Amino acid sequence: MAMRGRPAFQPTDEQRKNVEVMVGLGIPEGKICLLVRDRRDTPISRNSLRKHFKKELETGATKLNAQVGNFMVVTIMGAKPPAGVTPIRDERVRGRLGELFLKSRLGWRENDLGPQELPAAEGDIREAERRLDAKLARLLGPKAVKGGSSTD
Repeated sequence: MAMRGRPAFQPTDEQRKNVEVMVGLGIPEGKICLLVRDRRDTPISRNSLRKHFKKELETGATKLNAQVGNFMVVTIMGAKPPAGVTPIRDERVRGRLGELFLKSRLGWRENDLGPQELPAAEGDIREAERRLDAKLARLLGPKAVKGGSSTD
């Protein structure tokens, strides 16, 4: 018995990957339908999208978040990235990724007072050392020895 009508839509692996990424990026279903094309090069319907890409629609955002998160963590830690991914070696970029992670995932905020300035001159460093030694002496009491070390 011959089948009538147009052939059923068959998604390709490339279309599945693209839908997964688009969902992860937050692109609405209506816009995704415009980009996924059938054999006649016409956009598929929302029903076809939901029918043929159910798994991608359900897991796309989580998968993309996991991939980006994994990349960020291995980059911050300086570990070897996943196969096919070029590692970021620039320490400034890695530092900024670390800051972004701390702010977005751990709720850290910028210091309201602005960045802390480090002592710039040799005299400032010596003054900072002197104050630190004095504070240690107060905290350690009679155990404190000149130079900041203690003896038992």
